[in-house]
Amino acid sequence: MEQILFKQEYRYLWAGAGLLFMAIAGLFLDVMDVDAAQYASIALEMTQNSSWLQVMHRGADYLDKPPLLFWLSAASFEVFGAHNWSYKLPSLLAAIGGVWAVYRFTLLFYDNKTARQAAFILASSLGLLLICNDVRTDTLLLGTTALAIWQLAAYLYTGGWRYLVGGFFFAGLAMLSKGPVGLVMPGFAVGSHLLLNGRWRDIFRWQWIAGLGVTALVLAPMCLGLWRQFDLHPEKIVDGRTGVSGLYFFFWEQSFGRITGENKWKNDTTVLYFLHVYLWAFLPWCLLLPGAWWRSVKDIVRRKTSFLKENYSIGAFTLTFIALSLSRYKLPHYIFVTIPWASVLVAAYLNSISVRKIHWAAIYFLGFIGMILTSLILIFVFPDAGVFVWVAVLLLKGLLVWQVVRQPFPADSDALVLRGVLFSFIIGLVMNFHFYPKLLPYQSGRAVAELARSKGIAPEKLTYFHRGSHALDFYNGKYLTAYDLYEDIRKRAAEEGGFWVCADEAGKGELEINQIRFTVEGEFPHYPVTLLKGTFLNPKKRDSVLDRIYLLRIEQN
Repeated sequence: MEQILFKQEYRYLWAGAGLLFMAIAGLFLDVMDVDAAQYASIALEMTQNSSWLQVMHRGADYLDKPPLLFWLSAASFEVFGAHNWSYKLPSLLAAIGGVWAVYRFTLLFYDNKTARQAAFILASSLGLLLICNDVRTDTLLLGTTALAIWQLAAYLYTGGWRYLVGGFFFAGLAMLSKGPVGLVMPGFAVGSHLLLNGRWRDIFRWQWIAGLGVTALVLAPMCLGLWRQFDLHPEKIVDGRTGVSGLYFFFWEQSFGRITGENKWKNDTTVLYFLHVYLWAFLPWCLLLPGAWWRSVKDIVRRKTSFLKENYSIGAFTLTFIALSLSRYKLPHYIFVTIPWASVLVAAYLNSISVRKIHWAAIYFLGFIGMILTSLILIFVFPDAGVFVWVAVLLLKGLLVWQVVRQPFPADSDALVLRGVLFSFIIGLVMNFHFYPKLLPYQSGRAVAELARSKGIAPEKLTYFHRGSHALDFYNGKYLTAYDLYEDIRKRAAEEGGFWVCADEAGKGELEINQIRFTVEGEFPHYPVTLLKGTFLNPKKRDSVLDRIYLLRIEQN
C-alpha cells in the first residue's frame, strides 16, 4: 500500500486524477458574463435557427470571432442539451488535447521524465484553470496550436505524411478558433527550429504547399459562410460601416489590424503588459521561467548541440509573446496560448541543471502566497465554506507541510514539480468548489431566468430595458428583446400587456417617472464577476458596490 501511495509514478497518477477531477468540477460552474456567456448564447441561437455557416447574435449578423467555438458548443447542445457543462465540454477536451500534445512533443526530444513534467506544469498552471472555467476562444486556440506544433515537429522528425496532414489540420482548427494567429504560431515554432538548426532546405519543402491545402479545406466552410453573409452584401452595416468584407476581416483586420491600427479595438496597454500577466497566469511556475528562458537563449547564442535538437518551444513562446505584445489591444487571456511552450522550457530547464535551494525557494514562495490567498478566501472573502472543502484543504495542506518537514530541498526535479502541482491543486480546489460557486450567483442572469421559469413566463415574454445580459439570454433559452425607450415599453403595454422587463435601478425609476404600471416580481443583487475589486471582496463593503436588478411585470396601460 505504501508503494502505491508514494512511488513516483503513482504520485503522478494521483496528481493527474486530482487535476482531472478539478477540471471536471469546473464544467458545472455557471458561464461567466460577458464573453463566455455571449459565446454560449450564440451557440444556442445557432441550434435554434440552424444557421451554422452564417453566425448570428441576437438576430443580427455577427462578425468578431471565428466560428469553431460556436460550432462545437452548438453540436454539444444538440447532443446533450444546453447546459453549463455541455458548453464547456469541447473546450475542456481541447485543453486536455493540448496537455497530451505537450507531452508527446517533449517526448520527441527529451526523456519521459521531462515530457511528463512539461505536461503537468501546463495542466497545473493557473491560466489553464481559468480558461477551462471562463471558456472563450483561447481555450480552443491553446489546444489546437499545441496539437499542430506537435504534429509538425513529428513530421520533421519522422517524415511521416500523417503528421504533416495532422499538423496543418490542427492549424486550420486553430485559425477557426481565433484567426491567423492559429497558423502564425506554428509557423514561428517550425521556422525557429529550422533556422536555428541551419536546415535551410527544409524551409522550402514543397510539402508545405500541400499542407496549406489541408488548412484551406478546413477553412473552406467558414470562408463560404463569410462570403455569403458579408462579401455578397456590401450594403450591410457592420459596426457603423458598409462594404465590410468578412474574408478581409478574418484574414487581416481581426488580428494583424490590431498591430497596424486598422482594427477598432484599442486600449492603453504597453508592450510590457503581458509580463505582469505572466506573474499570475503561470503560477506556480512563473519565477522559474526567466531562468529557463535565459538559459535557452544563451544555449542558442553559444550554439550548444544539446539544445539545438529542439528550438520549437523557444520560438513559439518568444516570437508569439513579442507579436501579441505589439498589439494595440490586449487582454490577459490572449497570452495564455504561450503557456504550453513556457511549460516545455521550464521542464527542460529543470532537467538540465541541478535543482538547488533557489529553485525550491521560488516554488515555496509562490506556494506560500497561494496558501495565504486560499485561506483569506475561506476565512474572509466567503467565510461559509462547506465541510468537504475545509477537510480537503486541511488534509492537502497537512500533506504539504509533512513533505516539506520530511525533506525540504530534495535534488530531484520530480519532487519539485509534484509539490508545485499540489500547491496548484489546493488553489484550484478552493476556486472550483468554493470561490466560484459563491461568486457566480452575483451575476444575476441565471437567477432572473430561473425565477421567470418558476413563474411559467414564456421566454419570448421576457425583455430588457436599458441593459442586457448574455447570461440571461443563455439561461432563458432565447435571447431577449431589448428596449432603450420607455415609449416602446408603453406602446407594447398598450397593445398586449402581460410581459416582463429586466431592468436596473435607473430603468425601474424611469418607468416609474413615466407612469408605466408594473409589479415587482423579483429583486436580485448584481455584480460584474469578471471585474473583481477589493471593495467587492471585502464582505463589509460588498453591499455598497452591488447593483440591483429587477424583474418587472408590465401591466396593460
